[in-house]
This record gives sequence, structure tokens and C-alpha cells, in this order.
Amino acid sequence: MKKCYLDSNILIAFKDEESSFHQKASQTLERLIKESYKLFISSLVLDEFLFQTKNILRQHKKKKTDERLFLVFRQVLKLPDLYLINPPVEKKKHLKIVKFITEFSLRPRDAYHLLIMEENKIGYFATFDNDFKKVFKKEKIKDIFSVI
Repeated sequence: MKKCYLDSNILIAFKDEESSFHQKASQTLERLIKESYKLFISSLVLDEFLFQTKNILRQHKKKKTDERLFLVFRQVLKLPDLYLINPPVEKKKHLKIVKFITEFSLRPRDAYHLLIMEENKIGYFATFDNDFKKVFKKEKIKDIFSVI
């Protein structure tokens, strides 16, 4: 089974038609779905997506921002083969966060994304974030753009 974790920036660009990454995000999701990838997000991704999308709606001076946010959020949650996962419940496993911060120069939230992927044996990551270059280089996980 092919598994891919989606970063919030993929989902944000997918739903923001004015984003310079909109087309790439849309094509990426379309291809992942077509190629039968299981897609994974976490509550961290949802938090980032909601925060940024609400700001974008305000910037574009969209009326009824909260109603639009709800609709956009619902559309994302309806993506085929999308699953919600979370960090491990075992406290000891969270110590890896500091290791990831140090080894890969990641921010804490990005280190949590990596922990979630590792713990759930997810081999691919879709992101526009360059902070993961060291992770990809060490092949801890693979950049989805290198295989699709």
C-alpha cells in the first residue's frame, strides 16, 4: 500500500485558486488519488490549514468567511482515501522530536510531522516546504514529487 502524508501547504494551495502553487497542488492530489495512494493528515495539518485558510479568506475580503471556511474544510475532508492520524500516545516516543530538530534542523511542528510519518510507516510526504530537504536527502521519507 502506498501511503503519503500531506502537509498543510498542499491543502491550502489546493483550495486557494489564487495561490501560485494551486495548479501544482491540484495536479499532485489528482495524481495521488489516481495512483491509489492512501492520504494521511494529522490534527496539526488541520490546525495549520484552518488558520492559514481563514487568513487567506480575510485577505481576499471574502464575505461570510466562517461559512466559506466550513465549506472548504468539508471539501478537504471529503478527499478520497484521506485518513486522520495523530502522534503516538506513548510519551517516550515524543523524545524523538528533539533528535529530529537537531539532526534535520527542523522546527518543532515539522519534527512532529516527521514523528507522525515515522510512527505510522508513511514513506512519502507531499510538501512545498524546503525545510525537509535534509530529511529527504537521508531518505528518512521520500519527497512525493520525486516519484510522481
